[in-house]
Amino acid sequence: MKRKHLDYLVPLLLICLLFFGSWKLANHFYTKELLEQQEEFLTSNGELMIHRLNLDELNSEDNKQAIERFSKEANDRITLLDANGMIIFDSSEPHLSGSRENRPEVKTALNSNDVGSSVRYSTTLKTELLYTAQPIRSGDKTVGILRVAKRTSAFQPKTRNFQRSMFIVLLLFYAFIYLIICYLTYQRNRPIETVLPVLQRMLKEPEKSNYVMQNSPQWQELYLTVNQIGEQLNETYAAYTSTEEQFSTLFHELTIGVFIIDTEGRFVMINPAMEELLQIGGASQHYYWQVIEDNKFIQLIQQVLVDKNQVHQEISTKLPSSMNLDIRLRYIENELKGDQIMGTVYDLTHVRRLEKIQKDFVGNVSHELKTPVTSLLGFTETLLDGAKDDPELTAEFLTIMQNDAKRLQRLIQDIIELSKDSEDLADDRQTIELNYFLQQQIDLYQHLLKDKQITVTINGAENCFYQTRLTFFQPIIKNLLENAIQYSPEESQIELKYRLTDQLEITVIDHGIGMSREDQKRIFERFYRVDKARARHSGGTGLGLAIVKEYSEILGGTVEVESHPQLGSTFTIKLPNK
Repeated sequence: MKRKHLDYLVPLLLICLLFFGSWKLANHFYTKELLEQQEEFLTSNGELMIHRLNLDELNSEDNKQAIERFSKEANDRITLLDANGMIIFDSSEPHLSGSRENRPEVKTALNSNDVGSSVRYSTTLKTELLYTAQPIRSGDKTVGILRVAKRTSAFQPKTRNFQRSMFIVLLLFYAFIYLIICYLTYQRNRPIETVLPVLQRMLKEPEKSNYVMQNSPQWQELYLTVNQIGEQLNETYAAYTSTEEQFSTLFHELTIGVFIIDTEGRFVMINPAMEELLQIGGASQHYYWQVIEDNKFIQLIQQVLVDKNQVHQEISTKLPSSMNLDIRLRYIENELKGDQIMGTVYDLTHVRRLEKIQKDFVGNVSHELKTPVTSLLGFTETLLDGAKDDPELTAEFLTIMQNDAKRLQRLIQDIIELSKDSEDLADDRQTIELNYFLQQQIDLYQHLLKDKQITVTINGAENCFYQTRLTFFQPIIKNLLENAIQYSPEESQIELKYRLTDQLEITVIDHGIGMSREDQKRIFERFYRVDKARARHSGGTGLGLAIVKEYSEILGGTVEVESHPQLGSTFTIKLPNK
């Protein structure tokens, strides 16, 4: 019974609140609009009055008479003030004096040179007035303030008429709405006692059939619909049971890792593929930090638990083994079973390895083949220009060209090897004499050095032997030397220094164009060029220093650069002496 009364009392209270709120809101906007119209009217009167004033002598008798005439015509109170807010003349109180600079409308006009307005009680006239104040300007200077006021009682009858009309309209409108609500509530409550028990049985026992066994012409369609819902619910429950079994089968047969974690951190579900990635069995109901060894993976789960959002990130793990994993984590809000985190993990290790092989091969092949091809072209052009007529010089050039061709063949084979991971390459360590090896690399560029008249000196101990993987070491020296020649001016000097202790330190110094600090941060990026025009003219691809950095790291070393614009650059390679 109480419930039935509430069904009618609550809507009544809401309707009353809406009625009074609507009435107050309508009155507010109407009053506001009316005041704005009156302010515009008073402002227009003020502008007309200002045009009649003598601005050179505001306190003249002519101005006072003009204000009195205009005040009687418009039935407004007009006050003339000087630039400091002091009263010069008031149409209602001619003998009124004093300062009005603290009045809101006057303060606005004085401070912003704009029209100010306010509604307040006048202690002089003992009534409420609407005031507007506007600056009187002569040229660029404010010489005074003209304040125009009107009794609010002049337009209150309009407001009262509107309030009465709006009250009646809103009362009839909301009364009509309340009657509709009462009727709908009455119609709604009639079948509840019949239908509700059936619906409750449907929820409690969805696998069983439940029907409304009453015949009422008025509610026949409703009862028929409830019976149809019961049949559909029964069929849906059977389909759900079947789908759940299919899902369970699919979940365990997926080749990607899938798991679900509750907010306490326990694995609710985990498929065999995920257990295989974690290299652990029986992970269900265990805490994720007990099962997952990689810290990055754990941090991602913690991030989703805290932020309650989703994360998609690829990480490289070391534990339990080195892998590239594509991880998607999504926070799922579930009021029934509690919030959960669903994760999918895809093993990208093999994919990333293939991508790296392809990227390294394509990136390096164009750069590594350039030097021997350039050398061959240089000697070929020299022979065609007339050197072929000299048998001794021809034989010497052909020998060099043969060596370059053989070197080209070796480079192709080396680049193919470089397309593999360094761990897959044979440990082809060779012992070299550093001074002789560096001189060999310099000889490959004799034609370039001769053309630019560049001198290359080697400073280091003789008979200094170093064991290294030549597949990676030779491109480091070659690219550093080529970079120095490319960016060195004509008739300059390049210096190669080396020192062997517990590590090998090789320094290449040029006096070329140098580079800024910003360029130094990016110089080892693939395809980055300091001087793009020069690199394009020389055929550079921007891979040389990237190869230097990558190969230095493969050999367990580092590369550093120190440079200043127009002063040259110094590259230092530090490799372990094993």
